[in-house]
Amino acid sequence: MVSELPGICIIPTLKKGQLVRVRQGVIGIRATTSGERNAWYEKFHADCRAGLDVWHDSAGESRLAPSTAETSFSVGKILTVVSAAASPNRIGLHMPGRGRYCMVIDTSTGQEWLVSKRFLEVV
Repeated sequence: MVSELPGICIIPTLKKGQLVRVRQGVIGIRATTSGERNAWYEKFHADCRAGLDVWHDSAGESRLAPSTAETSFSVGKILTVVSAAASPNRIGLHMPGRGRYCMVIDTSTGQEWLVSKRFLEVV
């Protein structure tokens, strides 16, 4: 829903099980699985042994696998609400805004994503 006032965005009221449509490009975030982290480490170690990468960052500390994964949802994509109010703490991110986010499931992949409600509209 878009407000008549410029710069004002109305956040839709969502309920579990509702279908929502992406009305503006949005990025979904989720925690990586242990399998994804293990695959990252295997590739990273293979690259280090082959001389394509180094095991440390610029401060000399060992590099860690990413703890989150991101994807971009195109305008018009239909998603299903899993949790109408979700906190970024749920996936290990420490940022404010429990009421600003919701958990949705992408029915084509079966993965749950944390997205900002303001980019969604109820179908």
